[in-house]
Amino acid sequence: MIEFVGEEIEIHPERFAVVKLRNLPNVNYIAVVRNKYYEVVMPEKELVKLGKFVECDIGYRLITLDINVPLDVVGYISKVSSALANAKVPILILSLYTDRILVKEEFLDRALAVLKELGFKVRR
Repeated sequence: MIEFVGEEIEIHPERFAVVKLRNLPNVNYIAVVRNKYYEVVMPEKELVKLGKFVECDIGYRLITLDINVPLDVVGYISKVSSALANAKVPILILSLYTDRILVKEEFLDRALAVLKELGFKVRR
């Protein structure tokens, strides 16, 4: 059984945007996925450096799950996402060696309450 008691989460102070681009400009970003377009997660303050974009959604806060989980563990992120879904918190997940959750600012307090209920400690 996966337990999160005492594990920490970090709430990043800045707001982030999810942007779809035709070209990848020289801006700060935290994630890039390339399909037909570049899909980028970047600080909102960097948006002014972009020329045109295909789509853009703003107002996200970034939560880092500061927990060391081996990459072959099954069900870890599912437990977190299910709890947030049950609380009607829409999320975007960035999952590599460190897991991050993007939550719209208006859902941040609810998301934090759910994560605390799971046993996480909040580090700001």
